[in-house]
Amino acid sequence: MEIIRRNNGLFPSFFGNIENDFFGHDVEQFSKVAVNIKEREDDFVIEMAVPGIDKKDIHIEIEGNKMIVKGEVSNEIEDSSEKYTRREFSYGSFTRSFTLPKEVDVDKIEADYRDGVLNLSIPKPESKKKVVKKISLK
Repeated sequence: MEIIRRNNGLFPSFFGNIENDFFGHDVEQFSKVAVNIKEREDDFVIEMAVPGIDKKDIHIEIEGNKMIVKGEVSNEIEDSSEKYTRREFSYGSFTRSFTLPKEVDVDKIEADYRDGVLNLSIPKPESKKKVVKKISLK
């Protein structure tokens, strides 16, 4: 016989998934990186949440019209004298790729990493910028 535990979500379980909380391996891998993309008048900005990564472990490459962002957090030497009941510090890597407009000057792409957020500024091609021409009345 197997016991099945269900919770319909209306009322949270009193114990929750206590067996997973203490002994489970439910921890998500580092491979999922949250990304915001916003469009401004002169450029596009990509913001990537990558806390805990050293600047030296982030690599940005351009292949054709694809920009590939890679990062890695490596596991330090573990202290085997400690017995953990749970470890959630993330170690691993991520890769995200973005298709760039064909006319982008890749030499003008700027990258900045501060407080766990990678900001990439991709200038719009001149042909994509809004041109507003005012016509005077005669």
